[in-house]
Amino acid sequence: MRLRRSRLDRLEDDVLDERRPLAPTLRQVIALGGHAHSEPLRAWALRELQGYEGTDVPIPEYRRITAPLVMDGLAGMYKFREQPVSMFDLPDFARDSLGDEIRFGQGVGQIESLLARNPGEIVRLSPAMAADLAVFMNENSPRQVFRLYWAVHPSALEGVLDQVRTRLVQLVGELRASMSHGQQDPTPTQVAQALQNINIVTGDNSSVTVTAPVAVAHQRGSARAEIASGPEQPFPRAAVVWTISIALLAVAAITARGMWP
Repeated sequence: MRLRRSRLDRLEDDVLDERRPLAPTLRQVIALGGHAHSEPLRAWALRELQGYEGTDVPIPEYRRITAPLVMDGLAGMYKFREQPVSMFDLPDFARDSLGDEIRFGQGVGQIESLLARNPGEIVRLSPAMAADLAVFMNENSPRQVFRLYWAVHPSALEGVLDQVRTRLVQLVGELRASMSHGQQDPTPTQVAQALQNINIVTGDNSSVTVTAPVAVAHQRGSARAEIASGPEQPFPRAAVVWTISIALLAVAAITARGMWP
């Protein structure tokens, strides 16, 4: 008689198969946490699925990535692309807020989708209010900035996914080590101990989400930084500066929408 495969058996198979996407695997973890009455495990898996943006849950350290802040635009007759942005290229109110470090708060499914769009290519991600920043950068300058973005190497996002998968493997390993031979499902105590051993639910960085417009470049033309469709309404300069400054206080939280080349 064939023994019934447990939830942990199925989870282990999927976690160790790197061809399997992480999103459905994390849903299994939510179910496992429910059967084990583990709120921390369910909460962690749900946050990895839905993302950390718009919540008061700190973004884990392993979701911190680095990428150069670059710009596309036009200088005279020269069209430049992925030109590094220096501190002096930015308006003075943005210089202390924008850098090459990003806390990536998007859900695992969104990260997998970004990587699948153009495999092996740079992923372009916009900081908060990038279109408005481009307008300020163009003032009194012969150069025109069309778009401002982080050029994220796919390996950085793959690294985030790998960190999540590694924690899932650690979880399975810790549970296996604590369960007796023939035990089908872990007890709440065993799950709690496993989480404690691998530090799965901690994070040191708080984040505030700002949903920012993305400057999109189509394949047959230069990008234009647009805030929204329809007629644009003028805003006082001081109000725009204040709004951007507040948004940049949370600039580590970035929009999940990729920018097409």
